[in-house]
Amino acid sequence: MLYDCSSSAATQSMGWSDSVGATDSVGVSVTAGGNIAGIVDLIVTATYNHTWTSTHTEDSSLTMTVKPGEVGWISRAQVMQKVSGTWQTHYDSPKWGHYHWFFGDTVTGPAKNGTDGVSNAVVVESRKMTSAEKRSCAAGDKAGRVLVRSR
Repeated sequence: MLYDCSSSAATQSMGWSDSVGATDSVGVSVTAGGNIAGIVDLIVTATYNHTWTSTHTEDSSLTMTVKPGEVGWISRAQVMQKVSGTWQTHYDSPKWGHYHWFFGDTVTGPAKNGTDGVSNAVVVESRKMTSAEKRSCAAGDKAGRVLVRSR
């Protein structure tokens, strides 16, 4: 929040960057076993993995100006998307008697701006300072200064 305790307008900027992405991976394991001279057991596992990654990054910023005796703030809401499905886990060694577990779930997470026709929302608001806020401006050495407080 930006408290303008000065006698002139105050300006503040807010910037943001969002990265939204997904990674799909396919892995195949091949195990060959045997023993050497009946003494040493030999197990060799070769794994081939290939990963596809798709990401999108959006950068933007906004500047606001607050008049003397006012409080201003910038609010932003990210586009969110629900993804439902059956998730599958893979373990190298059995967990509770299984290598693979399946479970259904719905996950909500950030989505690319414009997904399903919905855009990120950015709102700039300001209001007059309350009497208590004006008194705090005049207290001590704060008179004539701009105060910024994180929300």
